[in-house]
Amino acid sequence: MRLPAGRFTCSTDGFLDADNLILFGSSTRAAAFSALRAGLRPWCADLFADADLQARCPAMRLPGAYPHGFLDWIGADIPGPWMYTGGLENRPWLVERLARRRPLWGNDCPVLLQARDPAVVAAAVRAAGLPAPAVYPLLRRPPPGRWLVKPQWGLGRPIHGWTAADAVARPSLLYYVQEFIEGESEAAIFCGDGKRAVLLGLTRQLVGLDWLHAAPFRYCGSIGPLRLDSARRRRLETLGDALARRCRLRGLFGVDGIVRDGAFLPVEVNPRYTASVEVLEYGCEFSALAWHRAAFVSTAPRPAPPTLTLLHPRGEGREGGACIGKAVLFAKKTLTFPPDGPWNAVLQSPSPAGPPSFADIPHLGTVIKMGRPILSFFASGENADACLDALRRIAAELDRLLFP
Repeated sequence: MRLPAGRFTCSTDGFLDADNLILFGSSTRAAAFSALRAGLRPWCADLFADADLQARCPAMRLPGAYPHGFLDWIGADIPGPWMYTGGLENRPWLVERLARRRPLWGNDCPVLLQARDPAVVAAAVRAAGLPAPAVYPLLRRPPPGRWLVKPQWGLGRPIHGWTAADAVARPSLLYYVQEFIEGESEAAIFCGDGKRAVLLGLTRQLVGLDWLHAAPFRYCGSIGPLRLDSARRRRLETLGDALARRCRLRGLFGVDGIVRDGAFLPVEVNPRYTASVEVLEYGCEFSALAWHRAAFVSTAPRPAPPTLTLLHPRGEGREGGACIGKAVLFAKKTLTFPPDGPWNAVLQSPSPAGPPSFADIPHLGTVIKMGRPILSFFASGENADACLDALRRIAAELDRLLFP
């Protein structure tokens, strides 16, 4: 299949060589910029084709054809492998069809069926001697306590608290029930080889924050890298190894968890490039895509292990460095994206080298419906709390500009 003319809206000079990487997903900007930092040349298709992405990479938008429209593009006459970002891990059979037609740098259908099964994940974690929240199929009333109803494959009603009506009103094969864990949300990032995994870092997750107008349980940002003592690092490494071995995970993957009484309880495995990867790249100065490539290309150089920020036993930081934070602002009401704003400076010269002030920037005049993401923005601070305060200030300024 030849690439239809005029669909990609960036110069394609110099992009037809062995360093190409085709990116599919609901949003590909973060992964594309990671690919650029790794010396790769990304071609992107997603739901947004944001202005800052199109300023650096060939990118096209697939609004009505998402996600099956990717089948029309997997055979384009661009040499190189492909990789998926958020969304396609919930479409394992589509991933299988795409992987038949082009080499995949990512986890295939059999792996996804394991890694996205909460019962398989919980069993693997407990077999490694680590705690995991209880999970049940949505077939009967769970034991007394607080429970969440979650969609098995990201389809249907969003995450919500269990009520008696769920036992009869929801298709049991599409949902499961998971123990509600009170605590702080974190995400660990790994790179696996199908048997073991390397811990690349840990971030604080921002979830369902009202000052970002995010819906309950909706991801809305990351802050990292978080400092680790040696005991927590060993437990996370054990977790990564257990999941990589049980699910045969290869390349980048993330594990979302809740920290309760110092223990990390995994609540979901994201077997792909995740939204917090770029925060760790900026904060730790390593190339995640170089690790990812080495998991699928035997001749690719294996990167040096990342330098994780550790704590002394007394809790003092052994290695300094600021935290990097990324937040996603959602629309509290429908708006038309304005022509001017502080993001204009980024659009004049978008660089993947360091954290931008703003990212995932819509095109002028884009209509953004209430509840949908508007853009992302970054801040830094001497620690996670200072970084969070800086993000809140930026969010307040954007609110005044976008919702006068």
